[in-house]
Amino acid sequence: MPPSLPSEHRPSPRAISLYYFGIFAVLGVYLPLFPSWLEARGMQGLAMGAIAATLPAMGLVAPPVFGLIADSLGVRVWLIRAACAGAFVVFALLALSSALGVSLGFGGLFVAALAFAFFRSPMFTMADVVAVEASASSGIAYGRLRLWGSISFALMAIASGALVDPARSAAFPATIAASLLIAFAISWALPARGEAPFRRSGLRDGAADAAGAARAPAAEGDAGAARSPTAGGSVRQRARALLQSHDFRLFLAASFLAQSATSSYDLCYTLHLRDIGFPESLVGVAWAVGVAGEIALMAFSGPLLERFAPPTVLAFAFAGASLRWALLSYVRFWPALLAIQPLHAVSFGMMWVASLAYTRDRCPPEILATAQGLFSASAGAGSVVGMLVWGELYKRGGGALTFGVASITALIAFVLAVTFARSTRPTRPTRRSPSGGSIFSVSSRCQE
Repeated sequence: MPPSLPSEHRPSPRAISLYYFGIFAVLGVYLPLFPSWLEARGMQGLAMGAIAATLPAMGLVAPPVFGLIADSLGVRVWLIRAACAGAFVVFALLALSSALGVSLGFGGLFVAALAFAFFRSPMFTMADVVAVEASASSGIAYGRLRLWGSISFALMAIASGALVDPARSAAFPATIAASLLIAFAISWALPARGEAPFRRSGLRDGAADAAGAARAPAAEGDAGAARSPTAGGSVRQRARALLQSHDFRLFLAASFLAQSATSSYDLCYTLHLRDIGFPESLVGVAWAVGVAGEIALMAFSGPLLERFAPPTVLAFAFAGASLRWALLSYVRFWPALLAIQPLHAVSFGMMWVASLAYTRDRCPPEILATAQGLFSASAGAGSVVGMLVWGELYKRGGGALTFGVASITALIAFVLAVTFARSTRPTRPTRRSPSGGSIFSVSSRCQE
């Protein structure tokens, strides 16, 4: 790792938590209500799926592109600020057109959703990069920073479900625009004067590589052998070497399948609850119950990731996801549906922290943003494929068919993850400090 930046140049944990709170408020409105808002605009089936898929579709391109930019130029916070501003403009214009009664149709809604998806990517991807880097220098666990986003999501899901009527054309985009404006304001609490740390610290590539090698734990098989190609060369060369390693490709493939299954929840869960007679006033509560489990998982994920390697945790998460989608496919009793929701902690929260722990373990710090961008791109590709399928499947067979297929998809991801976990078994099976797992612990402090 490079020498520590001056304290005034490092984003404070409080600022990062506050920023997470701001940007996840946006998703707390967007994810539960967007399908219903589209349906009220006349979008159904494949049309709804195509518009909703713009968010993960842009995740195919934007995360690795922004990751390369961030690592090559040494910028993080300025990308975040530009992204928040752009996303706000998109939804402000959408709210204005809705208030004026202008019907955008499929084409207009698709373009607006695509523009939002473009700006949304660095808002979240760069936040994770900043948080992972800050956790290494501050000793505050990533999960403790990220959980404030989950809390915000839960609160906004409940509030928007009760207060925002998707049938009112301007209410939904206006609420999103207001949330984005707040997130943009909060982004200025993240200092940007210390960006480009590798250049400004005068650290040579060789020294950075040696630090990265000292940080990464040894591993058997392909994982250990594949680290050395990333030890030299430009950001692009290191990223190319990373993509050529067998373990990282398995990781990306499993992430693709698991996220494609999860996208069935993002697109169809609210519609499924409505169609089986779930109390409409409790839809936001159902989303919030799931996020509450996610919050608990992220707050106390440290001991888990200290005890088990990230690939092992990922395999468990994908198995839990398969069980969750299978239960959703046939359970109709609404109290039981609420009881299933804490599995969100496993199917999403556990998957996310383990994935970031793996990328932190696997890559030298000079390409951390690029590696996380590649992971985001793989997950985004899964969501694109999933959303293009789930909308049509739901139209034909409802939640039983949709979530049944999603369960099988997550089960395949589990099989890949088991293979992945076996190929990356660590030579030192206990504590993995100061690796990626350690920064996700509650009381860890980076020793670099």
